[in-house]
Amino acid sequence: MSTITSLPKEHLDNFFASLSDAVLFFHKELCPHCKNMEKVLIKFSAKAPSVEIFSIDSEIHPELMEKLSFERVPTLVFVRNGEVIKIHSGLMNPRELKTLHASL
Repeated sequence: MSTITSLPKEHLDNFFASLSDAVLFFHKELCPHCKNMEKVLIKFSAKAPSVEIFSIDSEIHPELMEKLSFERVPTLVFVRNGEVIKIHSGLMNPRELKTLHASL
């Protein structure tokens, strides 16, 4: 079972403030690179259960991509204590993701 949660549709404005350690995964439904990144995130979440991972369909929430100033998917947005601390576009393997998360 996936440990990636879909973005809650209500209270988007206050949503980031509630996150202490999270990764927001922006994707498109038919993007093959996004499907590969989802597999990486599932492996990562098994080894980092304290990190919340949220799935955001970029075609449903383009306003969030515009607000965060990026256009490509897959993109990971790292949030700590309600603040965006890093935005990474493109693919990573599980080791690269673990290393990046640990360095933040």
